[in-house]
Amino acid sequence: MTSPSAQIPRRHDLDALRAMAMLLGIVLHGLISFMPGAGVFWGVQDIHTSPAFGVLMAAIHGWRMPLFFLVSGFFTAMLWRKRGLKALVWHRFRRILVPMLLGMLTIIPATWMVVAHTRSATTQVFTVPSSSLDIWGAAAFNDVEALRRNLGEGANIDGLNPDGSAPLHIAAFFGRADVARELLEAGADARVRNAQGQTARELMQYDWKLTKYFADMFHIPVEKAAVEAGREEIALLLPVGDVDASTNLHTEVSSGNKFGKALQELIAGLMFIQVFGHLWFLWFLCWLVAGFTLLMKVGQWTSFPSLPRAWIVSPWRYLWLIPLTAIPQFFMGRSTNTFGPDTSLGLLPIPTVLMYYSIFFLYGAMYFDAQDTKCDAGRGWWWVVPLAVLVVFPVALSIKPHGDGGLKLLSAFLQVSYAWLMTFGLMGLFHRFCSSENGTMRYVSDSSYWLYLAHIPLIMYVQHWVHDWQVSAWIKFPLVCVVTSVILLASYQLCVRYTPIGVLLNGPRRREVVIRPVPAEC
Repeated sequence: MTSPSAQIPRRHDLDALRAMAMLLGIVLHGLISFMPGAGVFWGVQDIHTSPAFGVLMAAIHGWRMPLFFLVSGFFTAMLWRKRGLKALVWHRFRRILVPMLLGMLTIIPATWMVVAHTRSATTQVFTVPSSSLDIWGAAAFNDVEALRRNLGEGANIDGLNPDGSAPLHIAAFFGRADVARELLEAGADARVRNAQGQTARELMQYDWKLTKYFADMFHIPVEKAAVEAGREEIALLLPVGDVDASTNLHTEVSSGNKFGKALQELIAGLMFIQVFGHLWFLWFLCWLVAGFTLLMKVGQWTSFPSLPRAWIVSPWRYLWLIPLTAIPQFFMGRSTNTFGPDTSLGLLPIPTVLMYYSIFFLYGAMYFDAQDTKCDAGRGWWWVVPLAVLVVFPVALSIKPHGDGGLKLLSAFLQVSYAWLMTFGLMGLFHRFCSSENGTMRYVSDSSYWLYLAHIPLIMYVQHWVHDWQVSAWIKFPLVCVVTSVILLASYQLCVRYTPIGVLLNGPRRREVVIRPVPAEC
């Protein structure tokens, strides 16, 4: 990539594909309230749930955002080619960073208000069915029976969840003495550290304010006196040997270097304290565009070796894309109940998550330079998509890796294989049916950005509206998605498309002027 050029045709199929990935976000969030135990992390829990919704969520989540970032990389490279680097940065500033900041001031607070309203309007006390709790949920809710069930089913007693905590860490943090006793008697290792390098004993030093913050975030009922009493009891249960030589060394270094410890805690807080909500992808795009700009600047001074076109569009691409992407995937999904890439909602992106999406983004940029106008990368879509959905996904979902051994490596390879197969298969499918310009599809593509940005508060409210209906979840779920989409489409047409908001999101759009013939004078 060396110079801009204006003679570049538009890829209408990738426009439509990006819009589809956006709109599927509404479907993804629409099904959450119907998943067992979703009320722990979501604002609404329906009275009718099914594990099948969790499978559907995994099937979509496993490829949706990877595909989105690939297409974003493609259009980033295209914009740079057409207008140059400065124009690219200014364009992304207006279309990505500014909407994100405005969303942080409007949509995210609206989401908080809706969650507060749905919680206060629910007459029943929030509970989570014991049968729906995993081993970490059992520790958080002090459910000994659920803990025993998970252990009996082979759950990893020292396994870390996506936030990097083992069951004993959670029990110690929330003062769940009964669960901690059960875990220790079952052989839990008190020396295991979480993602921030802390043991269970160290987690009990956090004050009540921070404990209450995390409890409220995940809707976990806690009382200050019970937490403090539970922590005192757990401190007596933990073996004296839980502070081993490495722990002593860690303590000495930390006590001798308070600045280093404070910096470590600050970085952990910036990574794991949720800030952006569903707008996290815009923050990631800012990082990726900044990285792309830096690479292009460096490329002006040096000569980057480029991959042969065959390694980008032919099946040979799988030989390097899958192993490369499996590296960050291997260090994600530490819970046996997660599938696909992790989500990073903090101000500082989690490195493995950023690396994962960077691969898709940079491949998209390279794919643009491959000039694959015939979409050779999507050839065979008619068998690639069924292979991914009917073979690779079920096998990958069935693997429950424990620890960091070969089974986890196999799981990582299968998960990224599913992501890449679905990505290329859908590229071929959309090239086959959406490669020409279409007014309706263009309208859907324009509106999809607004629909995704604004949908969370509304979809939660609609979910709450139907949550206690004595109707099948499989009827309520599509109803939630349709009602939300119709209202948002109306708001786009009436309040966004031809307003400054629409200009900010998609550029100026002109109203269609209908010219009526003037009747001839008699």
